Amino acid sequence: MLGLAQRAVDRQWRLPIGPLAGRYNPYDPAYIRDPYRQLDRLRAAAPVYHSRVTGSYVISSYALASEALLDRGYSSNRGLDTSLRSRMFFRLARFTPVERNALDNTLGAVPDEVHQRMRKAIAHDFGRRRITELLPRMEFWVDKLLDEAAGRQEFDLIEDFSAKLPVLVAAELLGFPPQDARKLQEWSDSYLVLVDPLIKGAGIARMNVAFHQFDPYVVQTLDRKRAEPGDDLITRLLERHRDGEFDDVQLRVLIMMLMIAGHEVITNLVGNAVAALLRFPEQRKLLTDDPDLMPSAIEEFVRYESPIQAAWRIATEDLEIAGVRVPAGRAVTVLIGAANNDPAEFDEPRRLDLARTDNQHIGFALGSHYCAGPWLARVEGAAALSRLLERFPGFRGDASRLRWKPAAGLRGLYALPLVL
Repeated sequence: MLGLAQRAVDRQWRLPIGPLAGRYNPYDPAYIRDPYRQLDRLRAAAPVYHSRVTGSYVISSYALASEALLDRGYSSNRGLDTSLRSRMFFRLARFTPVERNALDNTLGAVPDEVHQRMRKAIAHDFGRRRITELLPRMEFWVDKLLDEAAGRQEFDLIEDFSAKLPVLVAAELLGFPPQDARKLQEWSDSYLVLVDPLIKGAGIARMNVAFHQFDPYVVQTLDRKRAEPGDDLITRLLERHRDGEFDDVQLRVLIMMLMIAGHEVITNLVGNAVAALLRFPEQRKLLTDDPDLMPSAIEEFVRYESPIQAAWRIATEDLEIAGVRVPAGRAVTVLIGAANNDPAEFDEPRRLDLARTDNQHIGFALGSHYCAGPWLARVEGAAALSRLLERFPGFRGDASRLRWKPAAGLRGLYALPLVL
């Protein structure tokens, strides 16, 4: 599924760097293990850089990344990308008309006015008040998963906890039956090809198979919700569909994307946070002794090891960024992880500081394309970490042998074995 990058990590290949790959090479196994050294060098040498590897213009400083995310001269519509890399992706993928139509109606591909209409439709259910109302249900699922772990000597935080939790919570928020969580998780995993350019090859075929299973499932769910409406997001989206705000394809694809979008982010947020606590035992003690630090801690976890490492934008007009010309129709990669570890903005950025003040990270992006689910990530992440620390304060794990997934846009672990 993960193609060249995966094989490079598994087999410890040395992939091309230097003159061939240039300053930014997210395929390099050394980058996957620790991207921040390469990103520090990139930021110092060329905060705006045309990457030979990704074919995009890469922004790595906090100031320029913030400007780009707020600038209306960019669009999130990847359909506007005129680069050779983008054209080759669609040519080699050989999507059927049905598959291509679905892709063209994802949040990252629809015109900006449709994008904003979709965001408005989900604003209530992803807002702070609604997410806070769901906290007891989040805690129910957290405790259920931890109850299952309590009888074991060792468990994998990722597989047994942080990967399962967001699927159960998202299913409840949307209106899917919790007993379908396993197949929802499998389908969600298959769609990562849409959010990270390192995942290709067999990943595209796997995504297409998942689409032809997930789409009819959503159709059946919509039929059920028409007959038996509930207090859930799918029911409310159906009302907007009846009012003519979305066509059939847009409705189904939006539901699928909402199921997928928060899954990997929250999985990585919880996993990355626990790995960071293992590396910084004094900060773990600080948080254990003072649980009221959790809101501040969540913001620092998002900054320190950002679950979302990059955001992609397309220049809608010819632009100039710090003296570098970016032609209209070309992709710009905003390196959120690099920006959140920019020493010009954050004091000692590679030091975890759970009491860090004025933490203006951009881990959820900025502007009109700000992450739709930051409160879900914050509240769910806090519930998961609070309960874990409360119930198993002495958990142990090895933070020196972490295996990171090969990804340019996301940052997360394959596994994190813990002894409880």
